Amino acid sequence: CHPVTGTCSCAPGWTGHNCQRACDAGRWGPDCAHRCNCSNSDGSCSAETGQCLCDAGYTGSRCQ
Repeated sequence: CHPVTGTCSCAPGWTGHNCQRACDAGRWGPDCAHRCNCSNSDGSCSAETGQCLCDAGYTGSRCQ
């Protein structure tokens, strides 16, 4: 957390006042600031890296 403001900088995959809440589905990165850019059925990706998590029948970097 910032020594003056007390604001926490959350690690990739986490958000919330004390960084104790995992990213919601479809979000990733520090403080869950990014949206997943995947075309698979539910559009999910790794909350830490943003890498698409492909469902069966979908392939490639965006699961197309």
